[in-house]
Amino acid sequence: MLPAVPPLSREEKRRLIGSAPLFAGLSDRDLDGLIAVARTSRLGAREQLFHKGDEGSQVYLVIQGRLKALTTSDDGDDVVFSILGEGEVFGEIALLGRPQRTATVTAITPCELLVIDRRDFLQFLRSHPEAAIELLSVLAERLKRVSELVEDTLFLNLPVRLAKKLCHVARVFGERVEDGIRIDLKLSQEEWGDLVGATRESINKLLREWGESRLITLEHGYVVIHRPRELERLAGVVIA
Repeated sequence: MLPAVPPLSREEKRRLIGSAPLFAGLSDRDLDGLIAVARTSRLGAREQLFHKGDEGSQVYLVIQGRLKALTTSDDGDDVVFSILGEGEVFGEIALLGRPQRTATVTAITPCELLVIDRRDFLQFLRSHPEAAIELLSVLAERLKRVSELVEDTLFLNLPVRLAKKLCHVARVFGERVEDGIRIDLKLSQEEWGDLVGATRESINKLLREWGESRLITLEHGYVVIHRPRELERLAGVVIA
């Protein structure tokens, strides 16, 4: 059993909620209203928060850790829509429209979350139309990611898809190191395959080839990109 979550102080809640783009610009009074209804939850690595089709009644803010949002086919194959990190809000779709969760969310690393119930979140949106507009931007970005995933899977070969995904993840979770960019996100080869719609065997072969050419290396499960400009040219995108 996971240990009990120490309660966050009021100031810690204020800082965490206020740093999320959805809640940026709120007055102290408005932040106090959210702080009063937000509670803390914790997940262990690989623990599932909710499953696609579950009834949704909370929205979440990531305090610490990384999660993945995915769907599973009838054959048992996973497709990962997005990786969620600190400051991101998720779970709002089931609160705004259909009551069922549209994806499964699982912790990649140990996570701490702030949780706001449906009634309190909807009341907040009614009182703060600017936050509702920001939420539309969040939803539009997620729709863009899903559309891009479908298009990439249909039209791009695997090396380009994986290079593009590595560049995107490096933009979000990358840190500069002496010999390149280290992606601070520990994923298995199967999980990298889920992100680009490929089998673990295909990912293993491609990563091995790139490792032999020193384009990238794997260090204890973390990817280090040694020649980011070359990877960018292959992907057709820019890391930073």
